[in-house]
Amino acid sequence: MSPPQTHVVPLRAMTLTPFAYHSFTVQKGTATIPECISDTALAFGLAATLGMMANRVALPKRDYRTHLAAMPYRASLLVTDQPRLLPPLLRQIQREDVANGTHADHGPEIFSIQEIPAEQLFLGAVFGFDPFAYTGLSELVIRVGLHRSGMVLLQRADPPMGHVYLNSATAHLFGRTLPVERYGLHTLQRSAAMSLEEAAMEVAHWQ
Repeated sequence: MSPPQTHVVPLRAMTLTPFAYHSFTVQKGTATIPECISDTALAFGLAATLGMMANRVALPKRDYRTHLAAMPYRASLLVTDQPRLLPPLLRQIQREDVANGTHADHGPEIFSIQEIPAEQLFLGAVFGFDPFAYTGLSELVIRVGLHRSGMVLLQRADPPMGHVYLNSATAHLFGRTLPVERYGLHTLQRSAAMSLEEAAMEVAHWQ
């Protein structure tokens, strides 16, 4: 049974390494949404750091509703008011078609990505569970982004921020409706700003 969703832990999140994830399509590549790290990235990254993830050879079928409900906390978006992206980086993949047991090599394909830089500050919160009290640590590092290549340092925000943003898409998974202030992706829809107390009351319904 999840603990009461009233305890609030404001977070200060600093990127330690650049990272990307496929979001906006740009010419011959993709660019990362620079203004936020999703609540699901925070939730799953924290679960992995805390040793709460099951040991599996392969990933289970994607079921955000069930997986998030099993966690002892809920999360807000991590948001920055000074979004930045690094210049495009070129990547190369080798494409092959498999037909009749033979490989048809079409040669390398070049595409670009744009990453969020290191030393980028984001703010947010987790609700219902204190990961710092649980571990006895004042700092935690989570992995986010493509292939979990990004590293983000989490600390308690002191003083706490005045407001946070929830993901309206996540709220919808739990049968809740939140107005969307900014639509990023189908799974990433920023709500209007909420006080920490208002956000805690809302996520208490995410059961």
